Amino acid sequence: MKRLLPYLKSLIQALLLFILISVAVDWWRKPNQPMQASSDSLRVINGSSTSLETLSKERVAVVYFWGTWCHICSYTSPTIDRLHQNGIPTLGVAVHSGSDTEIQSYMKEHQLQFPTVNDSDDQLAANWKIAVTPTIILIKNGKMIHHTSGLSSYWGLRSRIWLMNLFY
Repeated sequence: MKRLLPYLKSLIQALLLFILISVAVDWWRKPNQPMQASSDSLRVINGSSTSLETLSKERVAVVYFWGTWCHICSYTSPTIDRLHQNGIPTLGVAVHSGSDTEIQSYMKEHQLQFPTVNDSDDQLAANWKIAVTPTIILIKNGKMIHHTSGLSSYWGLRSRIWLMNLFY
């Protein structure tokens, strides 16, 4: 046991350092919700429309800024799709990813079904000051309540959504 103690101490220190760096990076990359964003109508590539206010009325919704060209997004998108399949309101924003048809083809090829807005000119991402993809924003009643960027696990996001539903 005495031989394991130094390794355990190093592991705990590394974990704490990882958490600290992760929180600092998320703070540095923090998006800013535009003033009218909650009520703006957003056209989904399937032809329907929604707003963040409607999507997140009285429950946490996920807004996912991603790109078909983004390597990390290819790992994160199935997680977002799984949240969508399990009843969590989700909305993807495909940043600089081509036409609606190209995005639909990509999503069909990768078996992704979450509703997605085409941000072909990057205007939506620029308005939110999205610094990196993927960026995941949790919204409730039209207001941003949490954000993260980079690779995220299903259970990590699911626990954040549960916590945000409790406290907001």
